[in-house]
Amino acid sequence: MTLQIDGVDVMAAIEVAAWVGSIVAMLVIGFIVYLMVRPVRRRKEARPAEPDALDVAEMMRLLDRMEQRLEVLERAVGDETKHDERLLEAGTEGPDNRRTK
Repeated sequence: MTLQIDGVDVMAAIEVAAWVGSIVAMLVIGFIVYLMVRPVRRRKEARPAEPDALDVAEMMRLLDRMEQRLEVLERAVGDETKHDERLLEAGTEGPDNRRTK
């Protein structure tokens, strides 16, 4: 039994192989892109974080600093309001102390 293959049959086989290869390549590339952009399936259970001693100490230092800054700010605002009240009361004094528009 002899098998004869001419150039047309070879070209047809190459063309079919190219089509199949390009379809498989597109599927593989699509699958890789899907794996890259899909959301994570495993969800970590959100456990409430237990504060350790270091976190508690750091938080207390932070609260102390915030209270100190608040005291300084209250003193600064308190001084400004006294200064503004003096300017408002200065209308009865000389013209150099009055407010001008």
